[in-house]
Amino acid sequence: MVMRFHIVKIVIRGGERMMNEHAVEVENLEVRFDGQSILEDINFRLEHPSILSIIGPNGAGKTTLLRTIIGQITPVRGTIKVFGIPVKENLSQIRKLIGYVPQKRDIAQHIPIRVKDVVLMARLARNGPFYIPSKKDIRAAKEALDKVGLGSEFWKKKFTQLSGGQQQRVLIARALAVEPKILILDEPFNAIDIATEKKIIPLLFELRDKHDVTVIVVTHDINQLFSCSDKMLLLKRKVIGFGSPSEIIKRELLRELYGTDVTIIQQEQVCYVVERDRHV
Repeated sequence: MVMRFHIVKIVIRGGERMMNEHAVEVENLEVRFDGQSILEDINFRLEHPSILSIIGPNGAGKTTLLRTIIGQITPVRGTIKVFGIPVKENLSQIRKLIGYVPQKRDIAQHIPIRVKDVVLMARLARNGPFYIPSKKDIRAAKEALDKVGLGSEFWKKKFTQLSGGQQQRVLIARALAVEPKILILDEPFNAIDIATEKKIIPLLFELRDKHDVTVIVVTHDINQLFSCSDKMLLLKRKVIGFGSPSEIIKRELLRELYGTDVTIIQQEQVCYVVERDRHV
């Protein structure tokens, strides 16, 4: 039997951020595939701008929820609104508001495409296949690349020559180049090193605080996203809990989410969560 321990530091904020509208509203959402319920009775409202972490084990429906929010999946019941706009009836408008980084990289490794072409992809896609990038497009792409900590020296590099962490940041830059009001990241820390992880997390704060962007991040494991989240959604096909970190870091909620006991240690305004996974 192999036992793995995770220790997570969670800073409990003393006050709420000032938020003036809802970035996302989900009401009575149900998604089914082949007659099987994947998501059931999902309800939450996310203020703007804020950082939401969606936490849950593999198979919990996290990616399905993201794809339903951006309109790639049609629910059998319920509604989703983005900034008060119903998603189902306004797909083209909604997708202009959202930058999405999927879990799996969608750039074929055998294609010798350059970083600049990857970052420009999303802007060009909105204008048709024969559109020639304008100065505004190029400026937005370079600014997005700079935001993720990759300078002008990366502009003409081949994407396949970059490290896994650098490739992930380029894909985030691609999503940011369309200047979204919501950035959605599906498992952004998979297959990247700790150094890259430490560069991405401060970016989330910067997007919220300096650029008025709501960030939604999905992960399957307990990790340091707890410490940078305004809200957390614990998901296991249904909502196990939704609220601020101080409201969600409860032993009974985490036990229901992961199916195993956890230890929570609190010292003043800091929590440490020790989660034990068992693998036979």
